[in-house]
Amino acid sequence: MPLFLLIRSLFIIFVAIFSGIVCANNIFFFGQHVFYPDSYRPITAKQFDGIRIWGNPKTLWRDIEPRQGVYDFSTLDQHVALAEERGMDIMYTLGQTPVWASARPSELGNFGLGAAAEPLDMNDWYEYVSKVAQRYRGRISAYEVMNEPRIGEAIKMYSPGFFSGSTQQLVRMTELAAQAVHAADPRALVVCPAMDGSDLGIKRLEYFLAQGGGKDCDVIGFHFYLKTGSVNEFTSLLSQIRQLLVRYNLQNKPVWNTEMGVLVGSSGNQVRSGAAGSALAKVYGDDEASSLMLKVQVASSNGGVARTYWFAHDSSSMGSTLPNKKIGQLNGLGIAYQNAKEWFSHGRKIRGCSLSDSQANCAVYEGNELVGRVLWGIPLEPASWLAANPDLVKVHLFNGLTLNIRTSNASSLGALTRNFADPVFISSN
Repeated sequence: MPLFLLIRSLFIIFVAIFSGIVCANNIFFFGQHVFYPDSYRPITAKQFDGIRIWGNPKTLWRDIEPRQGVYDFSTLDQHVALAEERGMDIMYTLGQTPVWASARPSELGNFGLGAAAEPLDMNDWYEYVSKVAQRYRGRISAYEVMNEPRIGEAIKMYSPGFFSGSTQQLVRMTELAAQAVHAADPRALVVCPAMDGSDLGIKRLEYFLAQGGGKDCDVIGFHFYLKTGSVNEFTSLLSQIRQLLVRYNLQNKPVWNTEMGVLVGSSGNQVRSGAAGSALAKVYGDDEASSLMLKVQVASSNGGVARTYWFAHDSSSMGSTLPNKKIGQLNGLGIAYQNAKEWFSHGRKIRGCSLSDSQANCAVYEGNELVGRVLWGIPLEPASWLAANPDLVKVHLFNGLTLNIRTSNASSLGALTRNFADPVFISSN
């Protein structure tokens, strides 16, 4: 057996074991998207656990290889180096066909002419993936095959979107990408094309898996955009994904939420809601966005979702920075995100978690030591809380404020948490 195949086989065993550990231990992963190299300047070391590079200007296939065999990695090099300098894991999303390689060069996709089509010659795709994986061997840890393919056989296409080819062509591209990545970098993971569209995304994923699409991936990706903005919708989608993985004998593969987010009013000067009934039908205030983000992170950890990537730090409609991105100042969502990451740092995990939209109570452990509880929807009456939890005395709010429960009262705590609707972390220190 060639050495890279032996290494690959051993690594697949590790991934399978690791996926089980993730589900059992309920770890947290706070991933993010950053569009522009300048946006990294105010980002501190390990402010995010990882970065997903997708949709960034001059990083798509059509940018990297504008002419066959002529490559320009300059901007992608910048993003990789900037993330590395800050100790952040890197995932890169493949795709967006150059005009010269496109099977339909005159078709207008989301990123221009020919971009959404499959390549006319699949060898061109293999060569592109190989070049990227060879260049960033040991630096990019995961490669996502495609962003939000339409899967027209399952859901009627209204535009080419990000991928307009057939599902069988997408399955073949996934197979070739896995071969190219694993040959160039046996330790790198390949993430299946991430479907979007909430319940429609489930139908897309089901069709893709039914055509054999999951067999070559190390990870199952999905975009958990929520039409109702609720934990119950999130857990329902995750349950349906788990059922599909069992049906197609893929239950040992980790699930990653490679993109999700909400419209945030403070991230831009003219943020407008999208179509009614869609996941972007509502513009959130900072407190609402922060509360949903925290609840989804807890629900993700509780459900064994190994990674979550929020979209997008420097977006002008869904960002965690203020409208003036140049100053790098965080809005309420960004502050909550930073604080939540600290709450669940040091490999902390949750156990014994009961949660819904209206109420949750989860124990937080560091190793085998109980270090706190995260909860929402449960009125905090200091006397009764201290009687039941004498060591848990500090209440951490997502805005960064920390209170001592011994010197607080239920009325003041309720006022600071929108009547206990917002998640809080209660710790011993």
